[in-house]
Amino acid sequence: MKKILLMLSLTFLAGDLLQAQLLPKASGQNKFVVYGNADVTYTSNNEQKSFGDVNFKPIFLWKISDKLFVESEMEIETGGGEVDLGLEYANMCYIVNRYLILHAGRFLPKFGTYRGRFAEGFLNRFASDPAGFGDGGIGASVETGVGAIGSLPFGDMKLLYDLYVVNGPQLLTDSANAGQFEYEAYRANNNGKAYGGRVALLPLSNASLEVGFSIQHKSKTGDLGTPNENVSLDMQAVDANYYTTIDPIKSTIRINGEYRHQKVGKTAVYLKSDGLEYSFPNSPYCYYASASIRPTLVTNKFFNKLELAGRYSYFKRPVDAPWGGSNITSTEYALDYWLNWNSLIKVSYQQREDTPHTVYAQVVFGF
Repeated sequence: MKKILLMLSLTFLAGDLLQAQLLPKASGQNKFVVYGNADVTYTSNNEQKSFGDVNFKPIFLWKISDKLFVESEMEIETGGGEVDLGLEYANMCYIVNRYLILHAGRFLPKFGTYRGRFAEGFLNRFASDPAGFGDGGIGASVETGVGAIGSLPFGDMKLLYDLYVVNGPQLLTDSANAGQFEYEAYRANNNGKAYGGRVALLPLSNASLEVGFSIQHKSKTGDLGTPNENVSLDMQAVDANYYTTIDPIKSTIRINGEYRHQKVGKTAVYLKSDGLEYSFPNSPYCYYASASIRPTLVTNKFFNKLELAGRYSYFKRPVDAPWGGSNITSTEYALDYWLNWNSLIKVSYQQREDTPHTVYAQVVFGF
């Protein structure tokens, strides 16, 4: 019976594929491809020794026409102790010309570069995020709204730009998270919108260096109709990324980093667990600097797949915030082995003030 069902399924699938190939282009036939990655992480410290997070993140890409394009990512993860399915992003793009793309939907953040680019498992040389750049830090991992992205050539240089309007951060006022922000809500909590953008310059002809500046402003972050509705938030970021191959040492190096700062404009009022009102200055910042070296030009096939990396990060938190108090300093070292251009094995050691010293082992497969 199983063999019969399998043959029927294959027959129907073959018929669908044949029909798709025979459809005329005028019918709006899509070009479709699936990319993504999967990873599993082992964590070892004084409090736990466990295979923990398992993530599967397929990325679906559709080319509807020469002008229309859709990108979407689903994430299936087990970090919370159970299987969780979520929509990471779904972004619809319209290619105006070679210098401008308009897009709308839920998309990767354009504020800074870490969360939108270097946090991906096969791009991050470490198994964790820098202090202040992960959950509970500064900035979103996805945004919902509309935007424009493109580049402009200036001789040997190139200027990149991202402009957007999104729902933006939402102020949290509960006793445990007072003064923190929900960056990734699916719906807005008031009538205000966040406006922002990033401008980056590639000053070298080989595009090995990129330097960027980001800004975001939202005039209303509190819930509609509450005393905190008009609490504003301003954020700025500066980032840099340098990637090149140095022949004398037969190696490829990458040096990158980012600084983020946010400031709450109007002093918000919160309630403690005992019902008393209070407020506090809320202007945190964070930064990280990372460097890696890989001997890509050596002839030994084992050593040219190894990469050594180090990263330092710092998160300055509000002293009186329930989620703040002491600042966080994190130092990480990693030894990676590349199985493919998008697949690797990571072993890293992290010294971080708010957690025990931890060894991570992570396997990431891109597809």
